[in-house]
Amino acid sequence: MRFPRLVIIFVFLFATAIFFIGRLFFLQVIHGDYYQALARGQCSFLQETSSKRGQIFFKQGELLATNKTQDILYLPSQKIFADAVLLQSLKDILGNDLRGLKKERSTTIVLEPEEVTKIENLNSSFLIPQKRTVRYYPQGQMASHLVGFLNAMQKGQYGIEEEYQEELQGERGVVSWEGSPYGYLVSKLQDNATLEMGNNVFLTLDYGIQFTAEQLLKEAKEDLRISSGTIIVADPKTGGILAMANYPNFNPNNYSQEELESFQNSAIQKLFEPGSVFKAFTMAAGLNEGKITPQTTFEDKGYVSLGGSLIHNYDRRVWGERTMTEVLERSINTGAVFVEQELGRDLFLKYLKRFGFTQLTNIDLVGEMYSKNKNLIDGCERDLAAASFGQGVAVTPIQLISAFGAITNNGKLMRPFVVESVQGEEATSPKLSKQAITPNSASQLTTMLTRVVEEGFGKKAKVPGYLLAGKTGTAQVINEKGIYDPDKTVQSFIGFGPVLDPQFSILIKLDSPQAKSSSESAAPIFKKMAQYVINHYQIPPTVENP
Repeated sequence: MRFPRLVIIFVFLFATAIFFIGRLFFLQVIHGDYYQALARGQCSFLQETSSKRGQIFFKQGELLATNKTQDILYLPSQKIFADAVLLQSLKDILGNDLRGLKKERSTTIVLEPEEVTKIENLNSSFLIPQKRTVRYYPQGQMASHLVGFLNAMQKGQYGIEEEYQEELQGERGVVSWEGSPYGYLVSKLQDNATLEMGNNVFLTLDYGIQFTAEQLLKEAKEDLRISSGTIIVADPKTGGILAMANYPNFNPNNYSQEELESFQNSAIQKLFEPGSVFKAFTMAAGLNEGKITPQTTFEDKGYVSLGGSLIHNYDRRVWGERTMTEVLERSINTGAVFVEQELGRDLFLKYLKRFGFTQLTNIDLVGEMYSKNKNLIDGCERDLAAASFGQGVAVTPIQLISAFGAITNNGKLMRPFVVESVQGEEATSPKLSKQAITPNSASQLTTMLTRVVEEGFGKKAKVPGYLLAGKTGTAQVINEKGIYDPDKTVQSFIGFGPVLDPQFSILIKLDSPQAKSSSESAAPIFKKMAQYVINHYQIPPTVENP
C-alpha cells in the first residue's frame, strides 16, 4: 500500500510543476509583451501638454502675462508622519505647519530656491523637487479683467487668455512620466522641448494710461466711496482701446481665492442706465433727421405729462425758453423729450439701433453682453420719452464709448478692439461698423458738446489750454424691488479731445458715489484722465491764452 501512495504524491507534484511551468510560459512567452506593458503602465503615465504659452504685451512692450518656472515638491503625508526624524527636518525647513500639510491629506507645495537645496540634502528617496512652468502675471491686479487667467486645466479663462487661447497655447503634444510603485518618485521621460512655442499677443492698451485709470478708480473709492466703477479710454479714429479699467479687480496669480463674481468684466458685461449722457444721441438723431438745429428753441415748464408720474428736470428746475445747445449745457430732461417727440417712435428706435444699442459691438473679448432693449420697442410713449434722457434704456460701457466715438469720428461708428497684433502680424485692423450720422451732424453736435464743457454742467472737466467736448450723466438705479432707489445713482462723464483733431475719448462711470451729481464726481476725474493723456502724448495746446 506504501508504493501506490508514493506514486500518487509524485504524480501530483509532477502535475503541479507542469501547471506552473505552463502558466509561466503562457505569461512570459505567449502574453509577455502585454504584461510587460501593463506593468510599465502602473508606474508611468502620459499627459497631454503644449509648448510654452505665448506672452501678452502692452502696446509699448511691457509684459502683462508670461511664463515662470517654479520648484515644487510632493509631500506624501503617510510617509512623512511615520518618520519622526524626517518630520522634524521638514519642519525646520518649511515651518512647523509644513505649509498646511495634514496627516490625512498629502499636498504639493512651491519651494523657494534655498529650500530646494535643503530638501535635496535630506537624501530622501521620495522627497525630490521637480520643476514646472506656470502662468505668471507680473502686473498683479492691473488689467486683470481684460487679460483673464490660465486655469488648472491649462486653458485660458476670461479675457484675452480665453479669446486668444488657440493663438497663445502653441503646439500640443504628449509628455511621458514615470514614478515609483507608490507614486512618490516622479520623473519626466520625454519633454516638450521640440514643440513650437505659442504666439505672442500685443495689445492696444497703453501701460501708462491703464495704470492711471486704475489709480483714479482707487482714489474714487477713497474719496467718493464708490461701490464699483469703470474707466475706458479709446482712440476714436480706430476703435483701439487704450485703457479698460474696472474697480474692484482681482489678482490673476491667485484667481482660485476669488469669488466667481470677481471675474465679471463690467466694461463689456454690466448693463446700466446711462442717464443724461444719452441726450447726446437723442440730439444726434434730431440733427441728422433735420428735426432740430442747435438754435431750435422750446419752452420748458419744468415737467412733461405723458401718463403716470410726471417727468421732471434735475432738481425740478424750470428753465423757460431754451435752445437745443442750452438743453445739453444745462442737461434739461424735458428738452430731450421734446426732441424725441419731434422724431417720433420709429425714427427714435432707428437711431437706437444705428448707434449700436441693440447689438454687440463685437469687441475681441469673450463674454460681451448686450440688451435688445425690447422694453422700448414694445413700450409706450412715456418709455421712449424717459429713454431720450437715458432712463429705461440698458447699455454697457463699451457700447456707450463706441457709440460716442461716432460723434467724434465724423459720424463713423468703429468696431472696438484690444489686440493690435499676434506674433508681429496685424490681428485687428480698424473696421467701420456703420455710418451712424453725417459728418455735418457730428460737427454740429461736437460744437454743442464743447459748450457743455466750456459753459455748462461739464465745466469741471475742462483742461486749461484745450478745447474738449463731453456730457455729464446721473442716472437712478433700480433696486431688487424693481423700483428706483433714491439713495443710489450711476454718475458718468463721457467726452473727447482736442475737439479739432480728437486723439482720445474717455468714459468715466462711477457706481453709487457719495456725490450729488456727475458734475461733482465723474467730471473732475475725466479732467485728470484727459490731462494725463494730453501730457503722455505731448498734445500741443489748442487754445491761446487759456
